[in-house]
Amino acid sequence: MARVIDDAGDGDYTLLVTDEGDLEARKRIPHDGVRYYSTASRALPSGRRTASEFGLSIDEVLDQYAGRSATTTPRPQLAEDAARALQGSKDEAGGGGIDA
Repeated sequence: MARVIDDAGDGDYTLLVTDEGDLEARKRIPHDGVRYYSTASRALPSGRRTASEFGLSIDEVLDQYAGRSATTTPRPQLAEDAARALQGSKDEAGGGGIDA
């Protein structure tokens, strides 16, 4: 299940970790689809005029989200929350433990 990190509000961007473990900032563009800024290496269906970007670094996704959304969450807090959510996603996918 996707983990929402921050939601800037209706009609604005949402920052989340996908089921596949990618960090994404996404926004629904009325009549055009969804705009993505994502660490995913493959393009997702995004609509005709959404100008999505893929294969970004975590910092680039966070910068896009912080710069384009109306979030009130400070960038350092977004980075901390994203790191926690990404680690939680890895733990779930890999069983959560470190082998000794």
